[in-house]
Amino acid sequence: VDEFISKGLFFFGAGVEQDENSSLPLKTMLFGFGFLILIAVSAYVANLAAFLTKTSQESVLTMTQAVRTGTRICAHPAIREELELQWTDANFYFHSKGNEFNGVLQDYDDGKCGVLIIGLEDT
Repeated sequence: VDEFISKGLFFFGAGVEQDENSSLPLKTMLFGFGFLILIAVSAYVANLAAFLTKTSQESVLTMTQAVRTGTRICAHPAIREELELQWTDANFYFHSKGNEFNGVLQDYDDGKCGVLIIGLEDT
């Protein structure tokens, strides 16, 4: 058991030599801690790999891009007239339940549109 824990500490400790004369309870505690570190590093590496292999999506930063790509735009109904006059070719979705800004955010979360129109005071 003592040798197994010693070799496990060597493996989990990334090859750093440990004190071979330490007590069995200390080695057991370090073995558990080393296993925790191994799990944390594995989760980090898996998340990083998933992030790096993700295909990039084209982001929309301006109204011109949103109109050009045909992206559906969530907006508050209070500015409906101004938006429809300014951007006649845009694909708007106006929130209709009167929840103010939270309703527009909920519509976006529900997938009813691809982008939001918000003012600086809302950010």
